[in-house]
Amino acid sequence: MKHKIFIFMAVLLVSMACRKEKTNWTSDWVVPIVNDSLLIKNYVNDSTLDINSDQSIQVIADRTLLNLDLSELIQIPDTSIVQTFAISFASLELSPGFTFIDEVKEHEFTFDDVVLREARIKSGKAFIRIENPIPTKGIFTISLPGTEKNGQEFSHTETIDGGTIVEPGVGFITLDLSGYTIDMKGVDGDLYNMLRSKMNVKTDPNGPTVTITDQNIFRTNVEFKGLVVDYAKGYFGNITFSDTTTVNVDELSNVVGGAINVDDINLDLIISNGIDVRAQGNISLFESVNYSNNVVALNHPYFDQNLNLNPATGQWQSLTPSELYFTFDNSTGNLKGFLENLGSTYNVGYAITLNPYGNTSNGNDVLYPQSDVKVKLKANFPLLVGADDLTLQDTFAIDFKNDNKLLRVESGRFILKSTNTFPFGAEVQLTLLDKHKNTLKVLNSNGKISPALTNGNTDGHIPIEEQIEFVVDEAAAEALIDAKYLMVRAQFASTYLNNNVVYSNAALKFLLSSQLKLKANL
Repeated sequence: MKHKIFIFMAVLLVSMACRKEKTNWTSDWVVPIVNDSLLIKNYVNDSTLDINSDQSIQVIADRTLLNLDLSELIQIPDTSIVQTFAISFASLELSPGFTFIDEVKEHEFTFDDVVLREARIKSGKAFIRIENPIPTKGIFTISLPGTEKNGQEFSHTETIDGGTIVEPGVGFITLDLSGYTIDMKGVDGDLYNMLRSKMNVKTDPNGPTVTITDQNIFRTNVEFKGLVVDYAKGYFGNITFSDTTTVNVDELSNVVGGAINVDDINLDLIISNGIDVRAQGNISLFESVNYSNNVVALNHPYFDQNLNLNPATGQWQSLTPSELYFTFDNSTGNLKGFLENLGSTYNVGYAITLNPYGNTSNGNDVLYPQSDVKVKLKANFPLLVGADDLTLQDTFAIDFKNDNKLLRVESGRFILKSTNTFPFGAEVQLTLLDKHKNTLKVLNSNGKISPALTNGNTDGHIPIEEQIEFVVDEAAAEALIDAKYLMVRAQFASTYLNNNVVYSNAALKFLLSSQLKLKANL
């Protein structure tokens, strides 16, 4: 609900040099305080509510309670690879533009119980340091065979100034590896966790002829940092994600009393596996905590059991997660009492285990960019609700500027005008609060909001327009001096305890205003 609070008061002070006596008068002020509405149609078509052909409301909920971040499922550790080269004989004369190094080496990543055959880098960088120990420029080409992006092999060429054995020429390069896919099967294609690197060096085509010895060591250091994977193929190990997560329903945080009655309910709690890997799912806890800290734990015969989850099917854009359903209705567990607890906080305990039986895929587990593991809630049932002293409460800031010396409230009333087309009526109470939200004065109404009745076509509610009032007596007028907040408390009751059909025209609109008698002293 969008609350529109309008507080307006004005004081007109007239001073005349020759006036000897104070002037005072009284005046009636009518000021709107809260103008608000709750319309059921505002909640339609947001994957929560829908309208049936008879204009009744259907609850169609589809909510994700948990979405596991799998970015850390495959962690490539920060790794440095060093490639060195020296000739194997005493000396060699190098003419300008002569290529004298061209070799491939393999480097192994160290993982805990993870075997990778292929991986795509979502983000991460390579920091390269190159040493040139000869007295002419060297043209260094660093490439990673089997590491490709858009069909092109990773390669970078850099010219490094010449140097000496003691003080070689040094060059630094930073390269972005985002989007590159690494073939980690090695040169012969039968290994895993391997990265291949290739170094090619030639002398400056425009430089002098130089002589090198077996003491001239050419060195390249490539440091990989912050590599995050969004696609991987291999064996991901036996990993368990387990925790208890809390889901807050802010819309119910203002419920402070009473209960509802619901009928004809069905609900599904679903574990979704979006990884092409065998898994097991376990729901150990699903509890509702309401306004009075009353806890109702949902029961199900399959809770607290390890249940098998098949791998996801398809690939890339056609990936379809496998799902494990826990289905509830009025004959399963305690769903009715669980929902009627009106929890504003829900605790979900879960455990998801990958590869519970080991490497059964022979290294063919696959993680795709859109892969995820979720716990979802789905529901589809008619909105048939009974309200039994259901109490909602909200607080609004106010400031009446009730100044004893210049302007003072003597008496008056608060007026609540309502138009109701819900099958629920309500008793409303106002409370004046100080700046610390302590109670100053409680104001009770002289009537109540009546529940709407169904029209003759049985496809909607008949609007009821009413006005109730709250008397501002002398004690309340005194309380207005220190009042900084107005708390509105509504206790709802339905026409019938159960099976109240809510139609699409259901709405509650109200305008709360003050009509106060003010006395000004000048």
